[in-house]
Amino acid sequence: MKRKSTFNSVMKTLILIIVVAIMGTGMIKGSKFYQNVDRNFFSFFSMMKYGLIDYPIETASGFMTDVATMWDVRYENDLLRHELENAAHWQTRVKALEEEISQLKAQNELKSVYTELVQINGTVKYHSSESWDSTITIDIGAADGVSVGDGVIAPQGVIGRVKHVNENQSEVSILTANDDNSKVSVRIETAPGEYVQGILDSYNHETNLFSINLLETNSSISPDMVVSTAGIGGVYPAGLLIGNVHSQRNIADGIGVVVYVKSNVDFDDLRFISVVKRP
Repeated sequence: MKRKSTFNSVMKTLILIIVVAIMGTGMIKGSKFYQNVDRNFFSFFSMMKYGLIDYPIETASGFMTDVATMWDVRYENDLLRHELENAAHWQTRVKALEEEISQLKAQNELKSVYTELVQINGTVKYHSSESWDSTITIDIGAADGVSVGDGVIAPQGVIGRVKHVNENQSEVSILTANDDNSKVSVRIETAPGEYVQGILDSYNHETNLFSINLLETNSSISPDMVVSTAGIGGVYPAGLLIGNVHSQRNIADGIGVVVYVKSNVDFDDLRFISVVKRP
């Protein structure tokens, strides 16, 4: 009996100690001292983690990104330096070709050739939301030498032709309008100095691609081939950039090919333009 009584006393004492400890722990946790100690501990742990792990990783990652960017910039600079080195050569070449053209014109009593053009520079004055995909208004007009039917280009390529002319401004029908003014005689360079002729027919606003109906289907067309104006029809001089071949599709009856072309022009951000016309 005495051993049982001693055991019971020990158990009661342990239970009492546990209860007191639990209550004391709850009181300590609820105290500002515990909260401050807990907060400081985790703040210290977070600082140690950031200083020993996170920061070195971020620094190494940033260093690698900077190195990759530096090499990209260096590569681009090397390309630009190469282009600048060749600029003098091409300027000399162009001058020689211009002199040759002048001599051939004089020899053959020609007034002009397909690639000659007169260029009148201007800017887009107004781009109406109501006719966003069809017309723009430019700040040059009859007083500057602009006429109805003249071609209009942006730095990246052909954008349309002049539709109406006032004294100091003109309305331009752009190629995405899908009207009669959107049809352009074009050529695809299949090899250096070799071309296949076609008609720029329409623009798909969902795919942002122009379609060209080829006038002959024997040539092999590949993506990225350059598409330019053919100089036929009296509107655009030859050699004005239209874009690059994106893809092609054979017509169901097998007697024709439709070529899809991606223009480099952003028709939603037209700002600087030039009116071009045959001399």
